[in-house]
Amino acid sequence: MLSENEVMKELLALEEKYQDLEKLPGARSVYLAHSWWTETQIDATLATYEALLQNPTVAHIHVPLLHQYKGLVFVEGGEFEPDFEWATMTYKADIRAINNADLVVATYPADAPDMGGAIEIGYAVGTNKPVVIGYYGDINENPVNLMVSFSADNYVYNPDEFESFNFLDIASRAYEAKII
Repeated sequence: MLSENEVMKELLALEEKYQDLEKLPGARSVYLAHSWWTETQIDATLATYEALLQNPTVAHIHVPLLHQYKGLVFVEGGEFEPDFEWATMTYKADIRAINNADLVVATYPADAPDMGGAIEIGYAVGTNKPVVIGYYGDINENPVNLMVSFSADNYVYNPDEFESFNFLDIASRAYEAKII
């Protein structure tokens, strides 16, 4: 599994790879609610980010992992090391980034959901931001909590779908899988 620093390097390499792609007028800014604690979450983050970078209706993507307070990583050498200042300021930066974004895209691996992502989704809904969720994996075998499932304005089942998703006109789509 990639370390937190390695995931950051992969994200930056993807950003560099797609930096010169043309964007449509009115392209949107996206807050990417994502996690990086398991291999499934890392794969979902990298695949979703790469697809969003290629989407002409997306102008900017805020990736929380790339904007942590003072550039410090949450886990260094396998040890949980954040202090109160780091945690507070990282939280505040994430909230500000959601406020600044036009919408939230969230990765939601069925076998590895993350409480932080659920909070980001809930905050976005509470501030009237559109939410598009990438449900990855078997969401009938691993049902999605109803608070998360009903928060999505639209969703995809494969990260590649984000490459052509129209963020300029987000159609409403009712959640149709198993919930808990």
